[in-house]
Amino acid sequence: MGTLQKYLTLLHERPDMFCNKGEKGEIKIITDKKRILSEQKKIRNKLKKEGNPSHWIEIGVLSEDQWFYTLRDMVEFPDGKTGGYIRWINRKSEEGGGYNVILMCVQDDRVLLIRRFRHEERNWSWEFPRGIGEPGLSAEKNARKELEEEVGVSKAKLTCLTKVKEGKGGTAVFLVEIPKGQKITLETQEGIAKYRWVKMSKLEKIVKNGQLSDWFSLWAYSVALRKNNLILEKK
Repeated sequence: MGTLQKYLTLLHERPDMFCNKGEKGEIKIITDKKRILSEQKKIRNKLKKEGNPSHWIEIGVLSEDQWFYTLRDMVEFPDGKTGGYIRWINRKSEEGGGYNVILMCVQDDRVLLIRRFRHEERNWSWEFPRGIGEPGLSAEKNARKELEEEVGVSKAKLTCLTKVKEGKGGTAVFLVEIPKGQKITLETQEGIAKYRWVKMSKLEKIVKNGQLSDWFSLWAYSVALRKNNLILEKK
C-alpha cells in the first residue's frame, strides 16, 4: 500500500486526527483526494524547475511503527497558499490512552539529573527521567514503571503536578520524592550513562544559564515552581 493510500485509510479510520476547526488563522488540512493530487502536482512541477527532488512533497504516511506515525499533510495556510506539512503522532497516547511521564525526582534540597544519549540529536543531554506512555496504564502507574526501569526506584512519593490530554492519553508531570538512602540504578539499555544530584539552588542557575536544554525537563521545572511544590533555597 502506498503512502497516500495508507494516509486515506487512516483518514477514514481516524477522522479526529484530521479535523479542521474552521477558525480564522488556522492551518487547514486538505482531505479531498482530488485536491491533494492536484496541489501535489503543481508543487512537484515547481520543485523540478528549482532542481529539487519531487519526493519533497510526498503526501501520506511516510513511516509508522508501534510508537509513532510520521505524516505529511497537504495543507492550506491562512494566506491561501498550499504546501506539505510534516507532523509526528504518538500512537501510544492517541490510540491506546497511554500517558507519557516526566519525573522531577527530589531528595531534600537536591534534584536528580540523568545523562541520556538522544538518538534524534546524536548527542548527550542532562535531563529528568521520562518515558512514553504504555496503553492500559494510568499516569501514576506509568510513572512508577518508568521510575523503576530508568533509575531503579520502587518506593517514592508521587505528586502529579499537571496532566495534558492528547488523544485518549496525554502527558503528565510528576514531582517524585525519593527517600534517603534509596540506591539509584540506571537502565543502560536506554542510553543512560550516569546521574548526579544537584542542589536546587544550583539547578536554578543551570536553568537561567541555558544549560538545561531538554524542554520536557524545563517544562517540569517551571510547573513545579508555579505549583509551589518546590522552594528554591538561595544557598
